[in-house]
Amino acid sequence: MADFKILDTLHSVRDSAAGVLGGNFGTTGTTLMQFPSDLGEANRPYIRFKCESYEADKSLKIINLPCPAGISFSDGGSYTTVDVGTIATLLPAVMSAGAGPMEMAKALGRAAQNEARGLGAMGATILLARMVGADQVATGIEFANKSVRNPRTNAAFSGNTLRNYQFNFKLIGRNSAEVTTIDNIQNTFREQVYAEKLNGSSSFMLKYPNQWTVQFIDPSSPGTEMEYMPKIYTCYLTTLSTVINSTANTFREDSSPYEVDISLQFQETKILTRDEIIKLEKNGDRTNAADDAAAELFGNVDEMGKKAVSSLNKLIDKKMLDLKRGVEVEKLTEDEPASPTPPLPTIPTIPTVSGDIPGIPQGVEIPWFKDRDYTDLGPPLL
Repeated sequence: MADFKILDTLHSVRDSAAGVLGGNFGTTGTTLMQFPSDLGEANRPYIRFKCESYEADKSLKIINLPCPAGISFSDGGSYTTVDVGTIATLLPAVMSAGAGPMEMAKALGRAAQNEARGLGAMGATILLARMVGADQVATGIEFANKSVRNPRTNAAFSGNTLRNYQFNFKLIGRNSAEVTTIDNIQNTFREQVYAEKLNGSSSFMLKYPNQWTVQFIDPSSPGTEMEYMPKIYTCYLTTLSTVINSTANTFREDSSPYEVDISLQFQETKILTRDEIIKLEKNGDRTNAADDAAAELFGNVDEMGKKAVSSLNKLIDKKMLDLKRGVEVEKLTEDEPASPTPPLPTIPTIPTVSGDIPGIPQGVEIPWFKDRDYTDLGPPLL
């Protein structure tokens, strides 16, 4: 039974891999959704959400919406603290002493002596207690004298943070066409939050959700980003929140909601460096070197996948042959009677006699062969 389970698993893996290599990746083209329908005629800035698939032959989805109020940008860095303590006090004297180790050691000693003189008796006691590990004693002395060792705390940079964005829209359709567009827009955003099976068939692997390009478009030059708005790097749509009829429980005659509020939360695909921020703001460069390197590294993935499928086919064929042989042997054992086992040759029993033969001590056994009489042979030769 375990062998058949292994075979089923191999089949599933093989079929999934084959589906990835030879599946239907969708149709080409661009799907444009725009609300309101006369957005292009309003001559006002708008946001373009462009969803790009990883496969070049899949359709591109573009959603245009008016710029909402209260767009916020947050750029940040992460910092920790480090206490440099006595080292920071003595280090300047050591660094100015010269490159030789002897000169640095002498400078360190002089600096330590100068600091000790300035501490006074109480300060020297506290410092000595810290040096020998008697922290509780040092703390007690510090508390009694209302003095504390200067920790010389400094900020230490540990990295920048991922930037996140939130956009809120209230969508109220003026006619049936706009109601349909609103429904398509919210469904598109919802779908793109989720990962999908690899090529729609793999049970083992999930494909990343598609990335988005968010742009603030200048109405006077369609397709051109606004000069005075910060630019956003490629993003993942992390959260979609939808509220139906937030102000009144009103539905239209076709049962569609009167108003739909959507809140979109995006997160950039990587932490940017200063160089990347400058390129982004200067010319809208959203090139992700990591993605490009991965694409180049695995550029021959189709050929690798075909070889893997071929190997799986050979493994499946071998496993099926082994299973077939095993079934045939089992059937043969069940259907055909076993050959009779030939009898083993009979070994004659050798009787023994004790104490009745001349020259043989009492209690010593000797073989007694058939048709032989040992009584007339006399005593044994020793």
